[in-house]
Amino acid sequence: MRKRIIRTVVGLAAVAGATATMALPAHAAPAAGLTFYQGTFATPVLHVAEPDGACTAFPASADSLAADGGVEQVLAFRSADCAGAAVGLGTLRTFPAGEYHSFRAF
Repeated sequence: MRKRIIRTVVGLAAVAGATATMALPAHAAPAAGLTFYQGTFATPVLHVAEPDGACTAFPASADSLAADGGVEQVLAFRSADCAGAAVGLGTLRTFPAGEYHSFRAF
């Protein structure tokens, strides 16, 4: 009888723990594409689902980026119009916030 009660209590605790875990809000990672973060991968500030190589404004507060799903390269520029020398940032990188003003991603 005592073992039965212990098993029941342990079973109920396991179910309660699983239910509580499922009820927690999920921090879903952004879908495939390119995501810029501030706070070294802490807070997303811009997500581009399908980068097409167009010149795009660089988020001023961004200090890191991560790319997935076919993105092979991010080129950053110190100018606002993607003019001048490009800096290849790759697909996973940190950098000083405010250093770049535009980018192209392929």
